[in-house]
Amino acid sequence: MMSDFQLCPLPMLRARALLILLITAAALLSPGAARAADDQTASAAAAPLQRYLLVASEGLYVVEPDGSCSWAYNPTPYQGQGWVEYDDLVYDGCSLPNGHFLYATHRYVREVDSEKQTVWEYRVPGMTEVKTCVPLPDGRVAVLNSSEQAILELESGTGAILHRIPVSAKGTDHTRYNSMRLTPEGHYLVALRAEERFLEISRDGRTIQSFPVDGLPVMARRLADGQTLCTGGFGLARFDASGKKVWSFTKDDAAPSFPMIYAAGFLELPDGRLLVANSDWHYPEKDQNRVQVFLVDAVKRVHWTLPATAFGDWKRSEIEPRTGFVEHRVCLVQPLP
Repeated sequence: MMSDFQLCPLPMLRARALLILLITAAALLSPGAARAADDQTASAAAAPLQRYLLVASEGLYVVEPDGSCSWAYNPTPYQGQGWVEYDDLVYDGCSLPNGHFLYATHRYVREVDSEKQTVWEYRVPGMTEVKTCVPLPDGRVAVLNSSEQAILELESGTGAILHRIPVSAKGTDHTRYNSMRLTPEGHYLVALRAEERFLEISRDGRTIQSFPVDGLPVMARRLADGQTLCTGGFGLARFDASGKKVWSFTKDDAAPSFPMIYAAGFLELPDGRLLVANSDWHYPEKDQNRVQVFLVDAVKRVHWTLPATAFGDWKRSEIEPRTGFVEHRVCLVQPLP
C-alpha cells in the first residue's frame, strides 16, 4: 500500500511543506518578536515625520530624517535652585520662525537660541505653575499663571505683561491647568485639569464653549473643519460647533495596535489625519510605552507609529522611581522644514 505522502501530487507536497514551515515559524516566534515586527511594519508605513522637533519632559530635540538627533537642549537638572525637583520639567515647546525655541516648564517660560543661550524668560514665584506657552501672531507669547488664575499675554523679549484674561479654575496650582492653544478666531482653548473639561475663552474674558471629558484633559485644538479635538487620559474626543461629542478614539480602540497611555500634544495633517504623542507618564506595565507617537484617521485606523526604540541613545528620558521603568514623557512633535 502506498503512503499518503506518495499519493500526494508534487505541487501539493510543496504547498504542504510550505504550510508546515509557516506554522513552525509562527510557533517559534515569541509574542515580543511578533509585536516588534508589527511595530516595524507600522513605523515604516507612510511616515509623516521627516525632520521634526521632539518636545519631552527633559528637553527639546531636533531629529533628522535618518532618525539621528542634530540638536538637543536639556535644562539644567535640579540642583536646589527651585521649590521642588520638578521645577524644570518641560510641558510644552515649539520652534519659532527666527530659528529659536520656546518652551514651558512648571516654573518658567523661556526662549533659547540655537547656541542654547537664554534670550529671555518669564519666571513665576513660589508654587505657581506655568506649564504652557503659545506664540501669538503679533509676536507676543501667551502663558497660564496658576496663582493669578489668568492667561497672560507677554511681550516677547522682556516678559512684560501686556494683557491679562482671568480664567478661574478649581484645584491647586498643580491641578488647575494643562496645555493651552489659540484658535483661528483668536480664542483660547484651555485644559482645566481638576474640572476634567476644556474651556474656550475670548480675549475679553467671555466663555465661548465648554467641552467636558472623561478623564485628565491635556490639549485641545480647533480643526480645519471647525470642530474641536481634545486629548488626555481618555484618549481623543472630537466635538462639533454645538459642543456635542461626535467622535472618539479610546484606549480600547487603540488596544489592537498598541497600548495608549495619555494622548497628549497633537496636530492635524493636511489630509485630516491626526499625529498624536502617546505620553508615558507613570505607565504601570513593562514595555507598555513601546509606541510613543501615532497617526490615526477618522475611521480609527492607525497608519503609522513611532516606537520608543527610535530614540536610540540620544534621548535622556527619565527613570520613574516607583517602577524603575524608563519614561520618555513625550509632550508633542512639531514638523520642521
